[in-house]
Amino acid sequence: MKPSLAIVGCGTVGTAMGKLLSDAGYRVMGVVSRRLETARKAARTIGVSTYSTNPWEVTKEADIIFITTPDKAITPTCEAIVNHKGFKKGAVVIHCSGAHSSDILSSARRLEAYVASLHPLQSFASVDQALKIVHGSVCTIEGDEPALHVVRQLVSDLGGILVEISPKGKTLYHAAAVTASNYLVTLIDMALQLNGAIGIARETSFKALFPLIKGTLKNIEAIGIPAALTGPIARGDIDTVTDHLNAIKKDVPELIPLYKTLGLFTVNIAVAKGTLSPEIAHKMALLFKE
Repeated sequence: MKPSLAIVGCGTVGTAMGKLLSDAGYRVMGVVSRRLETARKAARTIGVSTYSTNPWEVTKEADIIFITTPDKAITPTCEAIVNHKGFKKGAVVIHCSGAHSSDILSSARRLEAYVASLHPLQSFASVDQALKIVHGSVCTIEGDEPALHVVRQLVSDLGGILVEISPKGKTLYHAAAVTASNYLVTLIDMALQLNGAIGIARETSFKALFPLIKGTLKNIEAIGIPAALTGPIARGDIDTVTDHLNAIKKDVPELIPLYKTLGLFTVNIAVAKGTLSPEIAHKMALLFKE
């Protein structure tokens, strides 16, 4: 028989975790949210009858407790449960934050519970979407050694790809995720602004650029970095880069710092690809440092 679990925090991640693990054979003892209606809705989705606004009412006998509140509420929620003696000895307490290590759950150790984090490396827009994409996604874990065998099994039952990291590495891991996901949005917005400066509507611009974006991602998947790098920097085309800088300075000067920073780091990738001689790389770098 698989362990029992409780879900504290009924947002997208908590509800999806509860549903996926319930479907995988775990007995969900109950769900908790700050608002009773939110807890009731999550309980219906997961298929359980017990829901509450008081965590310790459903966590006390659970083998595994997910605290999937907003990040800033994880520590105080855990402490409140501890103060009500809401974890049994040997329970495994887990959060799903990408930004924080399991140490933010350290108060649970006072009740001889173990702590860990389990982070699906995905962007979840809705519960329905999350239910579809957790399977096959990388799930990073770290935490107390006695908890990790439980968390490894959870990842296996979720159909995730297991990656173990150290608690100290969690912040840089999260910075990498932000760079790959959030800053990709920023880069695309920058491209839309550049096209907007010559009168191309955002919708038209996005439709035009999206196949290029998808093609680049496919190239990265197929041949990796630095091989997937193309364009004027990879070719050592100083004249084209100079034209870019002059045009941006004239029409969208606020984007110059970002363009130069990206260009400077792209020179290093081009050198690693082997298409840029040291001499041209040096001249290119000077352009971006001016």
